[in-house]
Amino acid sequence: MTLINTLAPLFALIAIGFVMVRTGHIAGEAVQPLGALVMRLALPALIFLALAGTPPGEALDIWFLLAYAGGSLAAMALCMALARWVLGLPWQVAAVVGLGVSMANSGFMGFPIAQALMGAEPGTVLLAHCMIVENLVVLPLALVLIALAQARDSRETGWDVLAAIPRNPLMLALMAGALVSFSGLTLPSVAQTTLELLARISAPLALLVIGGMLAGLPAGGRAGTVILIVAGKLGLHPLAVWLALSVLPGVSPVLAVGGVLFAAMPMITIYPLLSARAGHARLGAVALLVATLGSFITLPAIIILLGLA
Repeated sequence: MTLINTLAPLFALIAIGFVMVRTGHIAGEAVQPLGALVMRLALPALIFLALAGTPPGEALDIWFLLAYAGGSLAAMALCMALARWVLGLPWQVAAVVGLGVSMANSGFMGFPIAQALMGAEPGTVLLAHCMIVENLVVLPLALVLIALAQARDSRETGWDVLAAIPRNPLMLALMAGALVSFSGLTLPSVAQTTLELLARISAPLALLVIGGMLAGLPAGGRAGTVILIVAGKLGLHPLAVWLALSVLPGVSPVLAVGGVLFAAMPMITIYPLLSARAGHARLGAVALLVATLGSFITLPAIIILLGLA
């Protein structure tokens, strides 16, 4: 029941966005600027607050961070290799595959599910650890790989692309949030409240945008690529994190169980928007939809295997 109560609203928002665009109540042309609002304002606010709100003296489990990062990067590398050399896909698409496999929906699905199953404090600690890995390691690496792959088909050099990365709103939010956290500064209440209001709209607006994107996209897609992304995200990613956590010593049992649970989540809800940066919004949208639907089957199974049911 907890899983259904958590996931059903996400599907509902996607469906609402789909219906609103398909019936003409929202113009299809409005979806792209709404997506830009999420990418350039709401999501950076969420990422900044997640990092800035981590106390500088708070103990971090370094072994967990290494294991979660290692498992996520291993899943990314393996699926990118399969996409490039087995399916014969270009590097651009392979980078999109790698992002979808390794970037879990920690904030909008992992946290509420972990909080309901494990308690508020463990859920918060898990969210902080997983978002550090995802926002400081996985997401920047994926953005760089996508940008470098795009440079292969343009006149830009690799140095041009790398120089532009720090100007990305997501990267600026990552750097600013980390700076505030390490400095121990406290945000003024007005700034804190303003950013919280912006952050709150990121999840529902992103889901509505995804539904609108699905309504405006042609049916069909690369079936083999979608299968690779979904299987990698729902199966390989949690398996790789579990193996890494089993090998590295000293990780607390609570974090170990929670890390596998977070890795088992579908990909981040803005995956289609990130995929659009490489010109593959439809692939990202279809993969997100299939993975989210598939998680209704895989998540209960993993929850039972982890002994959380």
